[in-house]
Amino acid sequence: MRRTTVGTDAEASLTQAVYRLIHQHPSWLVEDIAGETGVSPAEVEAALDLLERLGLLAASTTAPGGYSAIDPEAALSRLFATEERQVTLHQQQLARTRESIRTIMSGFMRLRAEERGVVEIETLRSGSQVNAFIDDAVSMVQAHESTMHPGGIPPIEVMDDMLLRDQEVVSRGIQVRTLYARHIAEVPHMAEYLTEITRLGMEVRLAAHLPLRMLIFDEGLALLPIDPQDSSRGAFAIRGTELVRSLQTFFDFCWHDAVPLDRGGPDGAAVDVPLTAQEHLIIRMLAAGVKDETIARQLGVSARTLSRTISGLLDSLGVQTRFQAALKISEMGILEPSGS
Repeated sequence: MRRTTVGTDAEASLTQAVYRLIHQHPSWLVEDIAGETGVSPAEVEAALDLLERLGLLAASTTAPGGYSAIDPEAALSRLFATEERQVTLHQQQLARTRESIRTIMSGFMRLRAEERGVVEIETLRSGSQVNAFIDDAVSMVQAHESTMHPGGIPPIEVMDDMLLRDQEVVSRGIQVRTLYARHIAEVPHMAEYLTEITRLGMEVRLAAHLPLRMLIFDEGLALLPIDPQDSSRGAFAIRGTELVRSLQTFFDFCWHDAVPLDRGGPDGAAVDVPLTAQEHLIIRMLAAGVKDETIARQLGVSARTLSRTISGLLDSLGVQTRFQAALKISEMGILEPSGS
């Protein structure tokens, strides 16, 4: 938009003088006004342009080439009317834009959210919040529950409460699978607890190492620690089928890699198998029929390094062939049949 202000005091004085002369002499031309004011015709033309933009001049209908001076109040009224029309148009455009935003937010955003799947994460900052959340989740679970406990041994004083809760869950027909770190089963009161919940009908497996504490309830609810190294700092409660399904797959992988309580407890053979985590992984891939080059690629080692590792593994098992190793491993209970 072109500005209509007068730049200097001299220009303002000239513009006012031109306005007065036209008001007094509507038939005067540019040359007449220039002669009267003592300025150049170009300066008069500039003043006339400004007066027209301000709405203070109009072409004369009686004097060709002349002008008619418009009353300042009438000019102001026209300017206000023009401004009001512009404001009205702007408000109408703003209303249309807002309606478009509402339509997108209420309709199309919801459709895209449904396509993507909604994931909600609630932060539980204190131990009391976490415990209250678990109590509610356990009371509402409908079909299955999966739990992973890498460490942290509950005191013996809470064992009775834990057993009562477990018994109530199992009595409702809930399938419960729970993973514990193997060292927990070496604590006497925990060994008794694990034996008892197995007798109730819960499935218990032990693993040498578990990455973090995790609880999964049915298909759409999971609990993960904010800090995997310090569960006392609280937890994230995650709701969302897609994400929880991925967490369940991760749990199933750890479950498959663990051993049942009756073969992994303090007296079980599986505890004393002197194999590294890498050797365990090699055993599982060999048992699944994975080729050596694929195993080497998965481990990020050369084929020669893998060959030496397998040779060392056979020596540690006291066998000479992979077939003999498979039989020995089966007897030791390191591997479980698929789907167990």
